[in-house]
Amino acid sequence: MNIANQNLVRAACILIAAASILVIGVQPIFIGLLTDRLGLTLAQQSWAMSAEMCGSIIGTLLYLPMIRYLGPRAITLSSALLLLVANAATASVTQLDPLLVLRGLSGLSSGILYSYAVYWLGSMSGQDRSFGILLLVQNALFSSNAVILPMMAEWQGFSGAIYYLTAWFVLVCCLCFCLPAKHREERQPLTNEPWLSGLSLVGVGSLLGMLFMQLSIYSLWGFVEGIGSDAGVTPVNIGWAISIGLLGGLPGAALPSVAGRHLGRVPMILTGSLAVLGAIYMLAMRIHSAADLMIAVFLMNFGWNLALSYYMSSVVANDPSGRLTKLVGVVQVASAAAAPTLLSLLIQGNDRHSLFVLSSGAILLGCGLVLSMLACERRKVHGKPLDYTV
Repeated sequence: MNIANQNLVRAACILIAAASILVIGVQPIFIGLLTDRLGLTLAQQSWAMSAEMCGSIIGTLLYLPMIRYLGPRAITLSSALLLLVANAATASVTQLDPLLVLRGLSGLSSGILYSYAVYWLGSMSGQDRSFGILLLVQNALFSSNAVILPMMAEWQGFSGAIYYLTAWFVLVCCLCFCLPAKHREERQPLTNEPWLSGLSLVGVGSLLGMLFMQLSIYSLWGFVEGIGSDAGVTPVNIGWAISIGLLGGLPGAALPSVAGRHLGRVPMILTGSLAVLGAIYMLAMRIHSAADLMIAVFLMNFGWNLALSYYMSSVVANDPSGRLTKLVGVVQVASAAAAPTLLSLLIQGNDRHSLFVLSSGAILLGCGLVLSMLACERRKVHGKPLDYTV
């Protein structure tokens, strides 16, 4: 694949990955539209969200065997068409049961598209910049559509808002034609070695660190609005604080896309993790106004996107077997769905203090894993200093 074609495929994969999970990115607003349309109870809203997320998990697992039998264009185009149909049909749904089926199918197809696009990006050179640009585009897409979607609903009603989202999936279908029809020969799984053979400790540590980072963020994110309410911040000001705070993801994702690995992956992972820890501390102890909430959300999104980008690139750069790269998208989507379930098992009642402790502990554990496995890997070469750019 020449440079021009590789850049075209890279751009297509970035846009496919970002747009395929657009509904999940604006989920609070999307669920609000469904609630207004169907009069959903709180329990029914939870079912709708669970159907989407469970479908996403299945999709992230399903794309792995699909690689063996289908080419890139077939995998992405079939999934994009299913995503398009499921969301277009949602515009006319009037009952809960069909809604759950459609949201499950939407989640399934978005899980396949996102995981496969991330896997493809990881197989190309310049992973730091690729993942940084992906998160940058993703944040810009989520932030802009969080504003546009309610405006579309007010202007064109529920169906108009859903068809607006569906238009993005038409674009995804078109982008699928930028991908090659067949896999390159080196992408085919040609070995029957045990799955754990050939794995890098740094790659495994980075994947686990990313898992703990995601669990920490998604376990805390759903409580941000409640924390603001308890501090006496009005709902309108909470909305503004969160909207502005989400912009923190833009510089967090832009830094890897500009700097690449020149600043070192481990220092950037630690910097991002430190920013998230600062946000957790603020949410636990320092929220007294909308400005405080905005700063905390800004810090969280900055650190999250910065660390996540370098975690992702560290996994694929230290994955000689190519096995861990296939799990990057799986871990991201599965952790988003698993975090609320784990919280319900570990936290009793309204013990929010334990929530902050668990969230902080997950961040620290992830950083510790990366540093420990980096040290173990370097110890194999006696006397060699740690290379923090890995």
